[in-house]
Amino acid sequence: MVMASSTSAKINGTLIRRTQPASPPKANSATCSTRSSDISGSRVVSMSWWIFPTTADVGIRSFSNTLESIIRETTLGIQEYQLVVPISELNSIARHTSTWAIPIIGDDLERGLVRWLEEVLYRGYGEGQWLVDVSISVSDEYISGHVSWIDADLVEREIEVKAITMHELILEEVPEGVTISGKISEVPDFEGPGWTSQVILDI
Repeated sequence: MVMASSTSAKINGTLIRRTQPASPPKANSATCSTRSSDISGSRVVSMSWWIFPTTADVGIRSFSNTLESIIRETTLGIQEYQLVVPISELNSIARHTSTWAIPIIGDDLERGLVRWLEEVLYRGYGEGQWLVDVSISVSDEYISGHVSWIDADLVEREIEVKAITMHELILEEVPEGVTISGKISEVPDFEGPGWTSQVILDI
């Protein structure tokens, strides 16, 4: 039985009440990243990501303040979602660095996001390079990442993401004063300015 606790999510200065499962199963409840801080007894969650269930698969909804950081949040959210433990608990494993890049075709940033995430999956499952951190840069032609990765054989995974889909894909800038619905009760609303993304994962 999943117990629920009341928390607060502060997104871009807007405090939004929500109920978050204390220990939610990954496959059927919304989960949020653990990057947070406590201020005056209330849990304040930084710009971050949430996993939510769909009819057959799962989705990830992310909020952040720039295009580069929304791609980073989405990437790290998908990577951590697959793991038994949070990425922060893998710090003792030796890290390597590389630069990965994919082309943006026809100014299509949404498809560029999907291609980037597909590259991350391929590197993890095909090349044995499990991304644990990344600094993103976006130009007119490329999405590039200065990547920190570890040996994928040393990573214990609980869930395998088989593919990144185009279904209900969102990558958009949110103007100041515009509010984006959190979709389900566990995901907070987001008020611009900033960026939001939504990606459906085939698991």
